[in-house]
Amino acid sequence: MRKFWVAALGPGAVAELLRLVSAAGKGEEVRLPRYLPQLLKAGVVTIADGTLAVEERIPEVPIEMRWRFPPDIAAQHAAWLRRAG
Repeated sequence: MRKFWVAALGPGAVAELLRLVSAAGKGEEVRLPRYLPQLLKAGVVTIADGTLAVEERIPEVPIEMRWRFPPDIAAQHAAWLRRAG
């Protein structure tokens, strides 16, 4: 799943997302993410009462972001969805 998010958001944003998930699991505070706008737009990070929130499990890439996939990743993603569904 990580490679699909890297194709949709880029490696820097995904690295920050994983850092946020790790920090949330440990109850640690983190500095404001550089890629916050992209993470918010993708719906993998939310803001509730002035606090960043992330899910324990990263969801599948939204359909409206899949246009960024190169053809080989798009084919792998389609196969992954068929297996998962």
